[in-house]
Amino acid sequence: MFAPNARTTSPYDLVAAAQRLRHAAHHEREADALFDSLADVTDGVLGVLRDDQDAALAFWLNVHGALVDRGRSGDRARCEVAGETLTADDVKHGVLRANRWKYGFGYLPDPLPGDFLRRHRLRELDERVHFATLTARHVPGMAVTFTAANVDDELYSLTRRYLQEAAEYDPERGVVAVPRVCFWYRGDFGGASGVLSLLATHGVVPVDATPRLTYVAPAGSGDSVVPTERARGDAQ
Repeated sequence: MFAPNARTTSPYDLVAAAQRLRHAAHHEREADALFDSLADVTDGVLGVLRDDQDAALAFWLNVHGALVDRGRSGDRARCEVAGETLTADDVKHGVLRANRWKYGFGYLPDPLPGDFLRRHRLRELDERVHFATLTARHVPGMAVTFTAANVDDELYSLTRRYLQEAAEYDPERGVVAVPRVCFWYRGDFGGASGVLSLLATHGVVPVDATPRLTYVAPAGSGDSVVPTERARGDAQ
C-alpha cells in the first residue's frame, strides 16, 4: 500500500508501492485495493519525489504501465492520485514527457497543463520513456517494473532490446525502419539526427552510417503512413 504521510514516506517507498501496483495490474491480481491506496496519497506525500528525479521517473513509469494494464483488462483506464484523476495519456505527456504537448511533434509545451501537472511533471525529458510506454501498450510480455535505484540501467536495457527487435537496418538500400513514435515525437529525440544517434548507441546502425529513416507502427496501432526522412546535421 501507499504510505499516508510525508514524514514517514521516502521516494523509494513510493516507487516500491508503484512496483507492486504495476505487478498486480499486469497480472490482474487484486489491483483495485492498490489503486484505492494510490488515490489516498496526498499531494504532500507525492511531493517527496520532486527531490529525486530518478525515483519520480520510476514511479510514474510504473503508474503509467499499471493504467495501461488496467485498460487492457477492460476496466476504466484512469485512476486518482492526490485528488487528481489521471489517464495513461496524462501521465505520459504531462509528467513523463515533462509537459510537452501531445500534438506538438515534441517541440511545443502543453499550453494548459493544469496545476497538478505543473507541480509533478519531470524536470527533464528522457526520450527513452517512449520505449517504456510503447512496450507497456504494445508488447506487454517485454514490460518491466522500474526501480528508483536502477531506472537508468532498466531504461537502457529496455530501449536497447526494443530497438534491436523493432528497428531494421538495410545497409544496401541505405534505409533503417524505426518505430513511428520517432516521427510523431521527433523533437523529443532531437530530430532525425538524434534518432540516428540513439540507434547507433544501441547497436542498430554503425556510428558512421547516415541512412534514410522510414517509420513503422506497432502491430494493431492503426497509425497512418508517414514519409521517409534523411538525417541532417540540424534537428529538423
